[in-house]
Amino acid sequence: MRVNAIGPGFIETPLNEKMRASNPALVQVFMDHTPLGRPGKPEDIVGPAIFLASDLSAYVSGTIVMVDGGYRTI
Repeated sequence: MRVNAIGPGFIETPLNEKMRASNPALVQVFMDHTPLGRPGKPEDIVGPAIFLASDLSAYVSGTIVMVDGGYRTI
């Protein structure tokens, strides 16, 4: 059995749209700590999800694939 997860960073979605619009300073805090310098898009999750769902990850288990633009590296 394989158990893996995707650890998303600050991803622009309809769920957080109002927060992003009303709290630009908070968004900037996230961007200041994200080496790639941009918020994630839902499409950024697709590649890691396909990888984890495919046979390409047949020997991957117990890991979290961070999709956060490098946020956790700083």
